[in-house]
Amino acid sequence: MSIKFAGEYEVKELVIHTSSGSTINVVNSIVSIDIYESMFSTSLSGSITIVDVDDLATNGPIIGQEYLSLKLTTPGLDQEEIDFTNTTFCIYKIVSRETGSQNAQLLTLSFTTPELLKNSRTRISKSYTDSIDNIVKSILTDERYINTNKNVYIEPTSGIRKVVVPNVNPYDFITNLATEALSKQHSSPHFLFFENTKGIHFKSIENILSDEVIGEYTVSELGPLVGAGATKDGKGKIVDIEEEFRRVLEFQINSNNDMLMNIKGGMLGSKNIEYNMYSKSYSSKEYKYFDDFEKFPRMNDNAVYNNNEIDVEGNNIGNFSDARIHLNSISSENELDTRHTNEKSEYKYAPNKINESILHRQAKFMELNSSISVSLKITGNTTIAAGQKMRLIVPTKGRVHEGNEFDPYYTGDYIITKLRHNFDQTTKKHEIFLQASQESFEKDLPSVGDAKEPLGNKGVISTLTY
Repeated sequence: MSIKFAGEYEVKELVIHTSSGSTINVVNSIVSIDIYESMFSTSLSGSITIVDVDDLATNGPIIGQEYLSLKLTTPGLDQEEIDFTNTTFCIYKIVSRETGSQNAQLLTLSFTTPELLKNSRTRISKSYTDSIDNIVKSILTDERYINTNKNVYIEPTSGIRKVVVPNVNPYDFITNLATEALSKQHSSPHFLFFENTKGIHFKSIENILSDEVIGEYTVSELGPLVGAGATKDGKGKIVDIEEEFRRVLEFQINSNNDMLMNIKGGMLGSKNIEYNMYSKSYSSKEYKYFDDFEKFPRMNDNAVYNNNEIDVEGNNIGNFSDARIHLNSISSENELDTRHTNEKSEYKYAPNKINESILHRQAKFMELNSSISVSLKITGNTTIAAGQKMRLIVPTKGRVHEGNEFDPYYTGDYIITKLRHNFDQTTKKHEIFLQASQESFEKDLPSVGDAKEPLGNKGVISTLTY
């Protein structure tokens, strides 16, 4: 089936399975469907609004204890369906029942993944001796715990850990493991545990950065675009479907380097003090933004702050590691309580790597959340998910920068951190509302002395000291 217009979608299945054993096909009753994804959330969630002319809430009955099987696709992309027929959603809440007319009501239901309900009902009390990636895989597939049959994407981690789980929920334990995991390939501590419409993921940000971009999107005004693939829409207007998919319908900058927040959050500098309770000694490790900028792979090569000296002592904004301080302890000499030796007296089990990971991890997450973040609305298709890379083209505003029609800093690759799929039966269109972040620039920032002419209405650029 070929696509007729950008944003077209097809609902192949939408069935509510009630707790009494009956099934209700609501494909023809849909008003809207929303599905939420986030790199910082362990589970999918969503809502569905239907027109209820048969009093389903009473006759079903629908009580917030149902399953929802759902399959959505973009015509021509059948291999990239949003398919939750074998792994159904769980309806857990009736959000509202609004009277639409004398014989109909609008029924809005909230749903989530069954793994989240299993997690809330289950606790782990046992020990593990294995690599973190194998521990995570075991928990997700073990029938006593999560027992998922979804696609699971787990990045290999380094080291063998010996850990005891003290009666906690599976997802809480996995989230804690993510703070300690180090990538086997990149040695990076930036692990995420999340679910999107493609499956469940336990991977590092560097793993995401190594993927290809899903597409290039341009911020532009609405209007007909004509190209080689142009066709007529239902109103006779000539449009290029491929170009419509690449157009950003709405664009907003959420944050642009909140320096105060980035100082307090440890993005620009921090320190970890490790206290040895056995020997009554301590050691410290510092993180400095510019000194450690190239330690792990990034989207681009250039920092989002300038490395100019800003005080009489020659310090830049990344030289103040006392801005945020952490303290953690170890309990014996040479960490022999957490490292165990084999017959050859070699270390077999590795301790946690908090001293190596905590500073870089908090800085990276601050970069994603309060550095360069934008919100977009784009024409939807079922291939797009949180945790993917996209390329964004942003035109300049006002005077053209060095003859470049595109913004040299906001144009570049971004990671999709959050998104909402909206399938609206009123407009018959699929749209995606998303947030995306970049943690480095494609173009380096100008240094002191690079300004060649006055900017703005008041004349000159001056060098400031703080």
